[in-house]
Amino acid sequence: MTIVSAISLDLLLPRKLKYIVALVSILGSLIAFVPIIFQYANYSSPEILFEGSYVIDKFSLILKGLFILVTYLTFLLSVNFVESDEYYQGEYYFLLLSSLLGALVVTSSRDLLTMFIGIELASTPMFLLSGWKKGDQKSNEGSIKFFLLGVLSASLILYGFSLLYGVTGKLVFSDIANTLIQSDLNQSPVTLLSAILILAGIGFKISIVPFHSWAPDTYEGAPLPVTAYLSVSSKATGFVALIILISKVFYASGQGLGIILVFISGITMFVGNLSALQQTNPVRLLAYSSIAQAGFILAPMAVAGITGNYEDGVYASVTYLIIYAFMNVGAFLVINLLQRNIQSDDMYDWGGLAREMPLAGIFAVIFFFSLAGIPPLGGWFAKFVVFRSLLSTGEIFGVSLGIVGAINAVIALVYYSRVSKIIWMDSPSENVKSNKDTLIPSPLRVVGFVSLILTIVSGIFPGIFSNLGEASSIFFNS
Repeated sequence: MTIVSAISLDLLLPRKLKYIVALVSILGSLIAFVPIIFQYANYSSPEILFEGSYVIDKFSLILKGLFILVTYLTFLLSVNFVESDEYYQGEYYFLLLSSLLGALVVTSSRDLLTMFIGIELASTPMFLLSGWKKGDQKSNEGSIKFFLLGVLSASLILYGFSLLYGVTGKLVFSDIANTLIQSDLNQSPVTLLSAILILAGIGFKISIVPFHSWAPDTYEGAPLPVTAYLSVSSKATGFVALIILISKVFYASGQGLGIILVFISGITMFVGNLSALQQTNPVRLLAYSSIAQAGFILAPMAVAGITGNYEDGVYASVTYLIIYAFMNVGAFLVINLLQRNIQSDDMYDWGGLAREMPLAGIFAVIFFFSLAGIPPLGGWFAKFVVFRSLLSTGEIFGVSLGIVGAINAVIALVYYSRVSKIIWMDSPSENVKSNKDTLIPSPLRVVGFVSLILTIVSGIFPGIFSNLGEASSIFFNS
């Protein structure tokens, strides 16, 4: 409904009233969050629709709420960008809402066709949004890379799905899994090949190594709100699809896929963090940080593929995904605020900015240290559930991946703390003139404080997020 309203208003309203499109999109996304709360509060049993192709359970409700809330915060981040004459308004909000719709479909999809449609509906609008700065060469370059690799990833996913359908003749995940087990095909070369193709295709969406090459250039070239959305909601959509496929289709395919995921997870952490250490551009720093964080999110599901304990794997990955979403949105907000003051892509030119913008400085310390996993902020609990999931297995792969994660957590602390050190302790750069634009617009304040509250609450009262274990249990056993 909100999508139709946004595009209709953009066609009907004169230019001076175009801001109403933004207002409708913001209010629509916020109102859409209300029924999710009621459905979750009154939940009794899964609703199975279209002969098992679409399921509404606690797992899907929690992820739907996450996607809606992140999109709402993205709209607030976007207001000042889209007000400029450089950007079209209705198309921008229509594309973001379309991507949200795709993400919502993915959370409840339980067959091959619905899953593929949801993934592509979530991804395709981002090809256009990442190149929204049409006169910017970096934006054009990043969007072209994203588009070409996105098309390749779609073909890999579709090829993997077609192999599954060809072997089983089924579309619904539960039917596919049962057929694979009954026909003794769950560990066949064709099934493993389909799993590898699907993993490669989704790997582009979530930017894990070696499918990450598009992310830094695309993040740098896209408008900052789009980059924030890409690093959170778009990435989360891919992870949700991967979690569903691993735990619903390939759960009986043996340890081969799990071992592959363990190696990918560890390499992704190292490549992301070591590359982030060398960055001076804050957006590229967060791009490589996002790659490293993808390794952390993948780790519990990788080990679950070896141990078969998918309940704990889903719980750890989803918990990390939710907490990561809000602290990462907050980190991009900080970059937005600081770039409003100094038009420089080099974070070493931001020396002393926190003295002029203390609120932005406080946000920076909280969000970047939370990403590093420093207590009592939410990031520590996110990393705790991942390490607990890895170490509690007693398996050599789980313990080894836990050690790799611990080493990378220390590496990440170096570049996350560097940002706070520069803006609080360094001297102002003499070569860069400040805009003295220290006023933070109200929409950005809302984004900051919502993200701040959720980041702090998840760290001080982690029991609230521990309840997500129930959702993972219901999801896996339903």
